[in-house]
Amino acid sequence: MYKERRSMEKYAVALAGGGSKGIYQIGAWKALKELGIEFEAVTGTSIGAVNGSFMVQGDITKAENMWNNLKMDQCIRLSENTGLFSDRLLIPQNTGLILKEVIHGGIDQSPLRDLIAEYIDVDAVYSSGIDFGLCTYSLKDHSSLKVWRKDIPREQFFDYIMASSALPGLKPVKLDDKVYLDGGIGDNLPFDMLRRRGLRNIIAIDMRAVKDHSITTDRLRITHICNSMDLGATLDVTPSVLARNYQLGYLDTRKTFGFLDGIHYYFPVGDYQDLLDSFEDGVVPGLEQAALVYEIPRDRIYSAQEFIRILNICRDLAAKKYAEERERIGADGIVASVRNGSLKRLRTMPSGIRLALLMEIMTDIRKNGSRFSIPVRFFKDLDSAADALLKLPM
Repeated sequence: MYKERRSMEKYAVALAGGGSKGIYQIGAWKALKELGIEFEAVTGTSIGAVNGSFMVQGDITKAENMWNNLKMDQCIRLSENTGLFSDRLLIPQNTGLILKEVIHGGIDQSPLRDLIAEYIDVDAVYSSGIDFGLCTYSLKDHSSLKVWRKDIPREQFFDYIMASSALPGLKPVKLDDKVYLDGGIGDNLPFDMLRRRGLRNIIAIDMRAVKDHSITTDRLRITHICNSMDLGATLDVTPSVLARNYQLGYLDTRKTFGFLDGIHYYFPVGDYQDLLDSFEDGVVPGLEQAALVYEIPRDRIYSAQEFIRILNICRDLAAKKYAEERERIGADGIVASVRNGSLKRLRTMPSGIRLALLMEIMTDIRKNGSRFSIPVRFFKDLDSAADALLKLPM
């Protein structure tokens, strides 16, 4: 019944800006296609406008091909014949090069224009039955310009896309004697364009870890797809990062529509319920937090049994490493200092070591009935993980 109702519904889609993190939206699109979800309108800001063009065109293969082969020199061009140190643009080694470009009028993003013009078929966009709109920002008016396809001259289509995507530091784009910058300056998630058209069934695909709770939801049915954690740097086109964010977009969408479960990780719904049934309240979220500390990969689906097995392996390895490090770091002195709430060096310790140390302290408290309180500031975000691991069967 649910699948039948869902297949009959059409959605409007709002796509946020987020630079190279935009591949997350392509992964989400793949999941939406598998779920049989159809669109009647798409709006986007910045990279969301680029991805929205692909959605309206209806060719996910072209979108995947562009993203999967993306390189930094396909996005920007430096005036000097000097290569970047990394495909992660905003790293300290690239700072000098970037500042020179910004001072001299901004970084040239014409390679990106050429790239999207190669993959996006303007005729297909304008002939599509799915409407399209984008958001950019007028520097002169200090306000957002939100424009629908019918008001974008066909011959200026890519100019408008680039105007929506002109991140601060890139060359601004001029349209009709006005200068425009990235639409995210005014509205990074332009779902209100859909609302004002009377569209109420909206999917918002975001790249920010925290949902924007200022969204006005009067009479709207908003399905908000976003990740529980930061997806990384805005201009990082490292292949492994792109592949991870694509997969996270896919998995988050399936989770949002009720086909997967979990907080930071992904489980079949039945498996996650088994986990919840197997432990007391609060333990399963703590186990997921511990998995983050152990850097267990997030971009895949785990069965309940597999997740617990991997956690046990990681816990045992971490315990062995901690035993080897214990004398070197002076754990007895650290514990004494923690009792006094005065040890600042804990703040610089690796999370795995602090987690093992906290587990030792918790065990000592429970075994010997110590009454001193553990300074939370020394173990931020680790207390639930330590408590959960101590309740995990050996």
